[in-house]
Amino acid sequence: MAAITSRYIDLPGMNNTRDLGGMRTKDGRTIRPNMLYRSSKLGGLRDPDWFTRNVSLVVDMRSSREADENPDPRIPGVEYLHLPIFEVQASGVTRDRESERRMAAPDPETAIARMAAVYARFVSDDFCLSQYRRFIRLLFEPREKALLWHCSAGKDRTGTGALFIQELLGVSREDIMADYLITNEYIKDEVRQLAERIAAQGGDGEAAKKGTLAFLDANERYPLAVYEQAQVRYGSFDRFLREGLGVSDAEREELRRRYLE
Repeated sequence: MAAITSRYIDLPGMNNTRDLGGMRTKDGRTIRPNMLYRSSKLGGLRDPDWFTRNVSLVVDMRSSREADENPDPRIPGVEYLHLPIFEVQASGVTRDRESERRMAAPDPETAIARMAAVYARFVSDDFCLSQYRRFIRLLFEPREKALLWHCSAGKDRTGTGALFIQELLGVSREDIMADYLITNEYIKDEVRQLAERIAAQGGDGEAAKKGTLAFLDANERYPLAVYEQAQVRYGSFDRFLREGLGVSDAEREELRRRYLE
């Protein structure tokens, strides 16, 4: 059976806004539409009315430096919460100007290994994990419209947040991975432009470009690093959800009643 991924939302000035609604779970249910949105940065937004109609809360997972350099627009009727997953530079993930200068790698394999190590930190780093716990608690709060979370590209911090939600709701590992990888379809133009800009700054153009592309592309080794680190630290991903994210079995059922149909 073909994978079902999140539904792309075509918004002017934005390239990676998606609705988790419609994704199926292993027990045959589906995520309710218009409740859980993932996105890239909002700085290019040209349709604030869509947010006013559809979103109650925007969660910004970027660092303070990223948010200062490219602030989210404040949209009437929409609550904003800054919830940085990293407050320091994380090579390949944070997208402030200083991080971009440090992003080039000598070759793709080095870049992939470094990025996989960053993904492992989502599970092992105390600050990252505490921020994801705060994010997950937001799912339990009643709201009239959707929760939308984003970082810069909508791939790493946002993608890992989506992975945690999808696991809690019972989406299959295959569909979670397919949903992560389809990000490449939506960010490819931005990735190419950024890789060319960084390569031009780095001197060794083609090598720098290949290494940067490895940083910026969605690669299955990155979410696999999350699963592997959870296995190492907790013994299983279910135990990570209970002890790492702090979601009890009863709370998982509550989330499923709220977000599945």
